[in-house]
Amino acid sequence: MLTHNEIKFINALQRKKERIENGLFVVEGVKMIDELLQSDYEIEALYSTSDTFLQHSFSKKINKSQLGRISNFSKANEALALVKIPKEKNPNLQKTSIILEDINDPGNLGTIIRTANWFGIDQIICSPNSVDCYNPKVVSATMGAIFRTEIFYADIATFISESTIPSYGALLEGEKLPQTNFQKPCHLIFGSESHGLSKKIIDLLDYKVTIPGTGASESLNLGIAVGIFCNQFFNYV
Repeated sequence: MLTHNEIKFINALQRKKERIENGLFVVEGVKMIDELLQSDYEIEALYSTSDTFLQHSFSKKINKSQLGRISNFSKANEALALVKIPKEKNPNLQKTSIILEDINDPGNLGTIIRTANWFGIDQIICSPNSVDCYNPKVVSATMGAIFRTEIFYADIATFISESTIPSYGALLEGEKLPQTNFQKPCHLIFGSESHGLSKKIIDLLDYKVTIPGTGASESLNLGIAVGIFCNQFFNYV
């Protein structure tokens, strides 16, 4: 049985401040936990309504009512794990990366992590003001790709300046994506959902690239835009 204090503690991990202070984040769902168990992430505790994970010393069986009280979702999915946030490392300046400036939507970040993983890009750099990658909605949207992707939070202007590989920024005006000759490795850089890339970052770009369209919509969803860029990059190089 879960105590009141355990339930309160787990629910508190929905907040970034509590995740940072405790060095833990939440992973939910059998499929996600199966992916987690195959990764290098360290599990602090695992709560399940079935016997599926009881062979692990950190696993504890609970009932559906208790799982519902600690789940972030309206319909809990059989299992929930508390996972240790990895120790901070320095990103690789010369490795192909997706760089994100001040993105705010958890679903977009989760989709981008999942998309990057599909196309073999395993390093993502986020500006410090971007949404936390261990937000439960981000983790869920990655569908396990977060366990195969290194995600860093850093001053992206400094990162781009210190890197010697070319940078390609997604803008509303620029060279058309299908005509872009991507070099490998390189950085693919995207701005916030509302404002795009800041002038400070635009001034650092080696190439400005746009996704051609009819202009019927003001802009593309950020997750979709990243997917189109990754597909072009993957097929070109």
